[in-house]
Parts: sequence; C-alpha cells; structure tokens
Amino acid sequence: MSARGIGILVAALAAVSIFRSVSWAEPAKMAAVSEQPTYVTPSVLPHRVIAYYFHTTYRCASCRTIEAYSHEAIDSAFAGPIKAGRLVWKVVNVEVKGNEHFTKDYQLYTKSLVLVNEERGKPTQWKNLAKVWELLNDKPKFFKYVQAEVDGYLADRP
Repeated sequence: MSARGIGILVAALAAVSIFRSVSWAEPAKMAAVSEQPTYVTPSVLPHRVIAYYFHTTYRCASCRTIEAYSHEAIDSAFAGPIKAGRLVWKVVNVEVKGNEHFTKDYQLYTKSLVLVNEERGKPTQWKNLAKVWELLNDKPKFFKYVQAEVDGYLADRP
C-alpha cells in the first residue's frame, strides 16, 4: 500500500473513531447523569410555580436549544422569584424509572416546557408551552412568550 493509501486509511479510521465517540458517548453520558428520578421538595409557600423541561434520553439539537432558551429566559427575568423559592426550574428525563408519571400527569407527547401552579404544595393547574417549538428560530419572540407565560403564573399571588 502506498503512503497516500495509508494516509487515507488512517484519516478514515480517525473519522470513524471521532464519529462513534460523539454520537454514542453523548446519550450514554446523559443517561448516566439522569439515573435518579426527579423529586421536587414540597413547598411551604402558599404559592409557587415550577417550570419543568421534560425530555427523553435521546435529545436532538432543537430539544437542547429549547431547554437552553427556556432556562435563560426564566433566569434572566425572574431572579427575585427564583431566589424567594416562588419559581423553580426543573429538567426531567421522563424515561428514567420513577419519572414516567410525568408523561401522564401533563399529557406529554414530545419534549416540553410545562408550567405548574402549586398552592400549598399541591399542583392546581398546568400549561404546556407548546409554542416554544414554533418560536425556536426566533430567540427574542421565544423569550417574550416564555416570560409572559411565567409572569402570568406568578401574577396576583402572595
């Protein structure tokens, strides 16, 4: 085999090795991080809002973007309620044993951002912010939508 042929073979093997480590290690790494079921400590507050981002073990680029934008939109606009415990952010892998109930509880059919109102530690209402998928490619509108929905859940509460 010529030196050029060996060089091409080495480059091809390196590319396959890189592809395998990126495409297969990532989900396995994520699954290992999220093996415990999600638990939200009961609140002693009269009212709080939980912003859940629900996902599965496999996560595409759009799913990761929705999670990142949602977290950033909430963190950037609601530092006070977060610090006071009136707003909680939770990321939940619904495929982890013990988390399956979330799919039924919130009628999930895909990766979702869901706001839950709690009164004295009990969920009283919830809303799936399905429009996040439509606004995925418009970050300012995405932020405005998420922040308006969260603000509505926090409004007029002690």
